[in-house]
Amino acid sequence: MIDPAKIEAGRELDRLIAETVMGLKPGESIPPYSTDIAAAWTVVETMIHKDGAYFGAPHFKHKHQNLASLGYPEGTECWYCVINTKLLNKVVICADTAPLAICRVALLWAINHGPL
Repeated sequence: MIDPAKIEAGRELDRLIAETVMGLKPGESIPPYSTDIAAAWTVVETMIHKDGAYFGAPHFKHKHQNLASLGYPEGTECWYCVINTKLLNKVVICADTAPLAICRVALLWAINHGPL
């Protein structure tokens, strides 16, 4: 099973986002969602229109903030996104880059709510 909070940026994550969140079909050109902010922003634009989902993305955690429960204690920096649905109660997912944080939380949504 894929852990959305730990999956790394790359073509496999891009494919998963393309198929389960963006509705692309196998064989279609897949944008670099997990590494390019312009491509990732199309994921944000898709997610904010999902019925019953609040998608807060992305936010930057400065060194003085503490998200230790997510592996980012005070003194570290990260990008994070928030998803809130009936199944996901204000879940926060962190990553080292904004595109990766966006993709991780979108993948979490897809796993819990099924493909388009």
